[in-house]
Amino acid sequence: EQAPKVEFYNDVTGSETTADMKTVANVLNFKGVGRNTLFDILRKENVLQNDNRPYQKYIDSGWFRLIESKWNNPNTGDVEINFKTVVYQKGIEYIAKLLRELGYQKIEVA
Repeated sequence: EQAPKVEFYNDVTGSETTADMKTVANVLNFKGVGRNTLFDILRKENVLQNDNRPYQKYIDSGWFRLIESKWNNPNTGDVEINFKTVVYQKGIEYIAKLLRELGYQKIEVA
């Protein structure tokens, strides 16, 4: 009876795809936890730094990845670098566990 769930879990945790924080918040579906709140919680729990970059140990654990993008600032003509934090499936599982431990509740789907 549990075989499909176990197979799905194994597929998801072994996945090499990532999701941005908005997607993570939507998929996890905890009450009152959107993208910005999720960033705030992860900063308070010392998972993310003040600039929303994950601490290295969480990158090394295979939970997060930083994506670097370069762009030309039209005002200065300088090439600037932005970083975006994305989450692997293992990280989504960790975040879900953390939110449950902090007392957040899932939204019930009718």
